Amino acid sequence: MSVKSIVGGAVITMDPDRRIIEDGVVVVEDQHISEVGPASEVRPPRGSRIIDAAGMAVLPGLINCHTHVPQILLRGYAANEGRRVWDWLTNVVHPGLAAYGPGDIRTAARLYSVEAIRSGMTCFVDNEDAWPDDTVGSIGQAIAAYSEAGVRAMVARMMFDEQPEHLGDMIRSLRQKEPQVVHVDNWRPTERLLSDLDRLIRTYNGTAGGRIQVWPSPVGTLVCSDTMFETSRRLARDNGTMWTIHLVQGPAGVENPGPSSTEDLLARGHLDHRLLAGHCVGLSPRDIRILRDADVKGCTQVVSNCFLAMGVAPVPDLLRAGMPLAVGTDDVNCNGTVNLFSDMKTLVLVHRALADDPAALTADQALEMATINGARAVGMEKQIGSIEAGKRADIILVDLGHAQTTPAHHLPSAMVFQTYGNEVDTVLIDGDIVMRNRQLSWLTAAEERSLYRDAAERSAAISARARIPSC
Repeated sequence: MSVKSIVGGAVITMDPDRRIIEDGVVVVEDQHISEVGPASEVRPPRGSRIIDAAGMAVLPGLINCHTHVPQILLRGYAANEGRRVWDWLTNVVHPGLAAYGPGDIRTAARLYSVEAIRSGMTCFVDNEDAWPDDTVGSIGQAIAAYSEAGVRAMVARMMFDEQPEHLGDMIRSLRQKEPQVVHVDNWRPTERLLSDLDRLIRTYNGTAGGRIQVWPSPVGTLVCSDTMFETSRRLARDNGTMWTIHLVQGPAGVENPGPSSTEDLLARGHLDHRLLAGHCVGLSPRDIRILRDADVKGCTQVVSNCFLAMGVAPVPDLLRAGMPLAVGTDDVNCNGTVNLFSDMKTLVLVHRALADDPAALTADQALEMATINGARAVGMEKQIGSIEAGKRADIILVDLGHAQTTPAHHLPSAMVFQTYGNEVDTVLIDGDIVMRNRQLSWLTAAEERSLYRDAAERSAAISARARIPSC
């Protein structure tokens, strides 16, 4: 048995009582937390490996409930700027992803894992929407990278099989604006998409000691058939996973006239407790009640929604309604970084400004959204999201010995408002140390620098192949 004891830190447990233990001890046996408490009550077992957390905050690993990992190689392009969402998808994202090969996807996944771990992110939902010829093989490259890095990843295979006439007309018009771009047709037959998904689930779900899950991810009501929704629900149920969609209403959603997307999902019988709805933009009070009553989980991507001027989710209203609501970073090329500390701060400030109310959203609520609510959103609240005995040891240590974190009195506020993300010193996932003293366990410093060079070169090559302006 491997035993580790984290001692001397201030433990932000995120347990039901939201205890903060000023001089705490966390004992980890193999993959699980076995004891948590003050140093006066919990002693490190004889022979355990001591992790000194003096001067640090100890908290659950952050959970990113909506992201698109491959797009990390599309960030930094000038072409990302100043576009509405469908212009951005049509002239940047889809052409860029079509220019990827499996090697590009693995490099993107490794780079993402580095940045995630370095900013305290231990778990993420990766909406995989790259379209190389071998979909199963290319996503396998991403999963291999996640397994190597030791992260916990829900790989959600994005799918869409319908294109309404008005959406097709809009896409053709947008393509005409930039004829030099190598445009692509991303729509695929329903049978092929579902066959690929079934193979992915059978091959990879539950691998890496259970850290890898494979989810269905039909994009949304506008572009997905009832068959796709029904099969996604069934596969999630049969395999004990969640499934996820993009729920964007209003002008950014380009939805059909008539009932809202939420009402449409209800009428078509596609809402259930396993569904994680990303974005949640443009929801009415009736939509919120529908989602809550169906026990749907939600996730807001405030930074990307601001980047693309899509509107934002009614976060305070969703929380008041009692809907489990998490936070995500979304595509890296409409966010800029993989950093939930930064996004939590933006989340709170945006909603205070929108409501003209400094109490509209608190630091404590934002931290809940990135930890225990995130665990609920991915269906793992009994395993992760808080530091409690019996849970998986996904734990991060945040060094408070920096100018920006001095003084740090109310620790949830310090985590949300005073951190950059690079204060994360140590990361454990499933009880394994994947970073200690800012040094990754699975990459040497030289290998990390080589990865950065490789990623930059691949990004430039993708831009050239797709003819997307990078600068």
